[in-house]
Amino acid sequence: MHIQESIIRILDDLPGAERRLADIVLSNISQLPIYSAHELAAMANVSAATAVRFFRRLGFSGFNAFRMAAREQMGDGAPFKRLSELDANTFRGDMTPFVSSDIQNITATFEAIAQSHLDKFVAQTLEAKRIWLVGFRNGQTLACYAHSLLQQLRPDVHLLVGTVAHLTEQMSDIQPGDLVLVMDFRRRSVLLPKVVDYVRSEGVQLAFLTDGLESSLVKNRDIAFVVKTRGEGLFDSHASTLSLINFIVSRIAVQAEATITKKLQKIESIHRSFNDLKSE
Repeated sequence: MHIQESIIRILDDLPGAERRLADIVLSNISQLPIYSAHELAAMANVSAATAVRFFRRLGFSGFNAFRMAAREQMGDGAPFKRLSELDANTFRGDMTPFVSSDIQNITATFEAIAQSHLDKFVAQTLEAKRIWLVGFRNGQTLACYAHSLLQQLRPDVHLLVGTVAHLTEQMSDIQPGDLVLVMDFRRRSVLLPKVVDYVRSEGVQLAFLTDGLESSLVKNRDIAFVVKTRGEGLFDSHASTLSLINFIVSRIAVQAEATITKKLQKIESIHRSFNDLKSE
């Protein structure tokens, strides 16, 4: 289990001092390998004994084991490094390991869902004035998919994409009462932290889909869903991310069935009038 996942699962049950340390770890997770236990404890204003209890609560024998795990989890994901590790036979014959890996990722992702975060996201999606989705690189594709589904359920769903100039113009319309869903995955663009910092400064609710490998953007009051993306292939697999998006959107639809049914029926009526979809 990734460090961020482990912390999120126990966050609400931590004593006050350990909770402060957990917040510091989450805020600096992409730099964890460079910190000492003393530095992290000082940043959180907690004792060394508190730090020891916290790391052991996460399942590590001590800080050194914790830091080693952090280093292993912070692989940069460069495809050319992964290519030399691949077994060519996996892609020439039996595809079972490839498929099994995605199934395991989906299962682990759903098992890690925090019910409180799911309930909060569903409520915020239905109550927010507007919803904004943002992601770069792989995250942009996933943001587009989530946008295509959410805009079928409610109005005022917007995709933050384009050049920096266009992006900043769109961001100027973000206001308190909105909800921003961020796709936060490793090898992220340097623009993403800047976007998140601006949104946070506006007092807007943030929600994240993240692989937990670079999660320094996630703060205490944010909604977060951690997805498993490490697969058997050259690139990270987002089968679990797509499945989770589909599940969450379906959950939202069920929550407000009467209202959303009317919108879906209206969409279907327009399609029939255009006669643009094949029924076969």
